[in-house]
Amino acid sequence: MVEQTEVSVDSQDRIMIPAQIRRRLGLAPGMTLVVEEREKGEICLRVQKAFPELVDKEGVLVVRSQATGDLAEAVEHEHGRRLSELLQRVGL
Repeated sequence: MVEQTEVSVDSQDRIMIPAQIRRRLGLAPGMTLVVEEREKGEICLRVQKAFPELVDKEGVLVVRSQATGDLAEAVEHEHGRRLSELLQRVGL
């Protein structure tokens, strides 16, 4: 279900996001939001994700992050894709 709330632009061209929505989304002062223009006069407002932290591991930069899905499934999918590509290259 999509929640819909009407807001208005005040005299200083600001838009206030209602407190209950800010709390539910975990919005806090200082966070950056991105406004995307869509078709038919629509806009999308989303939180700008922070850039991932890079860590030096023995001279190699590695991203420190958390998985957002099933890593085993992702590895299996990529393995299958690469195997299929290899078999096509060798004509099997």
